[in-house]
Amino acid sequence: MSFIPFSIPLPDRAQTWRFMHSRQHSQFAGANERVVLYDAPPQEAVLASIEDVHLWAPPGDPLRELPGLLARLPALAHLSIGPGAVAGSVLTGLRADMLPASLRHLSIHPEPGTYTWQAGPLPRLEALTVGATLRFEPEDFPALISLSMVPDRRGMLLDRALSLPLKELNLWNVPFDSSIFDRIAGLPLLALGLLAGRGLKTLSGIEQLTGLRSLRLKNLGALEKIGPISALENLERLDIQYCKRIADIGVLDMLTRLRELTLVGCGDVGLGELAQTLKARLPRANIAATR
Repeated sequence: MSFIPFSIPLPDRAQTWRFMHSRQHSQFAGANERVVLYDAPPQEAVLASIEDVHLWAPPGDPLRELPGLLARLPALAHLSIGPGAVAGSVLTGLRADMLPASLRHLSIHPEPGTYTWQAGPLPRLEALTVGATLRFEPEDFPALISLSMVPDRRGMLLDRALSLPLKELNLWNVPFDSSIFDRIAGLPLLALGLLAGRGLKTLSGIEQLTGLRSLRLKNLGALEKIGPISALENLERLDIQYCKRIADIGVLDMLTRLRELTLVGCGDVGLGELAQTLKARLPRANIAATR
């Protein structure tokens, strides 16, 4: 369940259609009932029903440009491109008119690099995920409420995004210390993900994000103090993975509103008997490789 109030919710993953070129089909190991060959498309009635598309390409035959067929999908709400064999030219060659006006969620994972958004405005886009560093103007995404990005080390790209009405923010390869929380304190965030990085030692300052309902922490090699999350009175979902230096794990017992907990791969952080207490109290608790 997402806490983010999208106008069109994320489609059920069982409804995803895989798009590929016919020459690639023999290399696709998945089921065939929701496959579209974009150089041999199905009837318009089928195209009109498609809401969720994943563009697929095998290693050695990467996707280099968007197929024109996408613009003919009047109900398309979610488009994912990669991760996988996706050339940078897919992003650099993208233009807004290649995408239907119905699109609300765009996820694109090109080959590593730094890119500049040149496609023009997508005024109805609500969620953007880019698995690379992307320079963009907020004016191109006025309706954006969910952003997942790779920030630059100085934080200039993040600062530029602060003018957007973001309710969800996910950062990969976080280059910041706890000053990140002062930086984003003005956002009306409901969900935050800090995913990989070695600069963050404490969550001091996170208490400024008073509306936060979901928090993800993953592969933060220097993180020791998570105690400040006790001030997050609305926190319902907490996901901590591969953060092995946490010194105050007992704070988890103070999160009275918590409903879902994932605690995986954190090693010996002094969890002890608290693990059983949490499993008994919470509706959903996944605790593994953490003690």
